[in-house]
Amino acid sequence: MRVLTSVLWVALSLASMTRAANSDPAVAAGDPAAGGSGKDTIAGTAGGAFVVGISPFLDSAVKDAVYRGLVRLIVEDLPLNTRLEVYDAFNLQSITRVSIPSAKVFNSPKTRANQFALPIGEIKQFLARDNAKPSGSKTGFDGAIRLPQFCDFLAQERPTHDGSAKLPLLLIGSPLYQDAREPGFSMVDGYFPSDGHLRASREQSVFGFNPGEGSSRGLLVYWAYFGDPWMNDLHREKVARFWALYMERRGGRLASFSGDLATVMGAFSSEAPGRSAASNGWLADPLQTRPEMLRVGRNVQLVDWLTGDAPPETSPPPPSQMVGPLKIGIRWKENIDLDLYAAPRRDAETLFFQHPRSPEGYYFKDHRSSPGREYEFIEFESPVDVRNVRGFVNFYGGSCPGGPRGEVRIEFLNRIYRGTFAIASPQGNQGRSGPSQADYWTQIPVQEILGINEAAPQAASAPR
Repeated sequence: MRVLTSVLWVALSLASMTRAANSDPAVAAGDPAAGGSGKDTIAGTAGGAFVVGISPFLDSAVKDAVYRGLVRLIVEDLPLNTRLEVYDAFNLQSITRVSIPSAKVFNSPKTRANQFALPIGEIKQFLARDNAKPSGSKTGFDGAIRLPQFCDFLAQERPTHDGSAKLPLLLIGSPLYQDAREPGFSMVDGYFPSDGHLRASREQSVFGFNPGEGSSRGLLVYWAYFGDPWMNDLHREKVARFWALYMERRGGRLASFSGDLATVMGAFSSEAPGRSAASNGWLADPLQTRPEMLRVGRNVQLVDWLTGDAPPETSPPPPSQMVGPLKIGIRWKENIDLDLYAAPRRDAETLFFQHPRSPEGYYFKDHRSSPGREYEFIEFESPVDVRNVRGFVNFYGGSCPGGPRGEVRIEFLNRIYRGTFAIASPQGNQGRSGPSQADYWTQIPVQEILGINEAAPQAASAPR
């Protein structure tokens, strides 16, 4: 990272080419008619506050650009009679604060550079640190921000408000939520939250809300990220859509969302209002009621084995070897909620909607709104012994006279095996387990479907 004096010299040089601040009193005073900034009045912000939240885990390659941008923001772009608060948006700690007086002399970048050298130095020191990532952090942790907790933190900092204006918030870091303490809500590797999180309580989801809680002032969020953290374009859209709906649920708006830092910072300093979620065609799905993490595929072909035409009626021969990657999926027609559970062996982690990742694989749910198009699957990307794989289906919610029935498909060693399942109960049980809940569950006969002569595990009411 460049030294402080070098960066300030660059910022001041740029300012001198665009403003004659030291030679023309009219420009120094911010008189629009004389070509000045005209920013000595505040429009849109309550109390003239601006907030910046930075990840402490930014890649070192982007820190210089972040530093330069923040210096320019302080010495040039912020209006008079405003204050800037800069925070660590993961650890929820203050980095520094700057208050820009209403005195016209502070239209001069040189004056600001001299007066605010200390807080600028504190930003420099924060960015210069090489912060250790929390234990248990996985791939994709660079730039992590804990937005829900940061919103709560800002709400506690501002217990009262008049509700008339939104607080501009610049976020610098990854838009993919990840917290080693709550791995089930990670957005890396193609995951994104269902709309059910927007209706959930905070006890059910980190993205949930409790009655009476929320930000004390709506936030106008400008989010700058770096690189390409997305699995594909669909993943980017799903995450952007969720954050837009989430911020509006909190009374705010996602005003800017881009991998271009300069564009986002320009929108932030000008308080560009951005577009509402509805104007982008994003509305919460009323049929998504459960808080679960969904996953986009790498491409359309990823689920063709499950959603394409049914394989021939003649079953493929049993596999010639017992160990390899495996996918298991279920399909059904009724407009009901069924859940797939699977584990590679008895002592391994069980994958399902509340535990979508494990060392062996991941859970995928395609939540559709119309009957006959529902499916979900679990993929064991690490090789598993098919003789030990266990699978279950639970009737979670809805009503189905006679009990649900559906199809099981298993892909193993490039062959697709097909079976069926049936559940006795005509209604769901919200995922409850135990001996009295056996009618709401059925075990998938994995070994029988594959045609191998291995005894399946004993039936159980739930794979807990």
